[in-house]
Amino acid sequence: MARTVSPITIDISYRALLGRIDRALRKENQRLRADRRGGVIRYIVIDTKKRAVLETDVDLGKLARRLDVLQPWERAAM
Repeated sequence: MARTVSPITIDISYRALLGRIDRALRKENQRLRADRRGGVIRYIVIDTKKRAVLETDVDLGKLARRLDVLQPWERAAM
């Protein structure tokens, strides 16, 4: 009888994920920043050349997939 093998996933730490995202954004003159007002951490993406906010309430997992900094076998451990 054949066994089904579950796909192996590797958890990427929160800190490593932030570093990967920030390095990818720097290439496009953008930065990831944390907005800590109100006791809740919300992430924003800013353009460093134009000094403008590009995105607010960023989901780090979705942003990492969009920037292609997470491999298919990796997942964000948050």
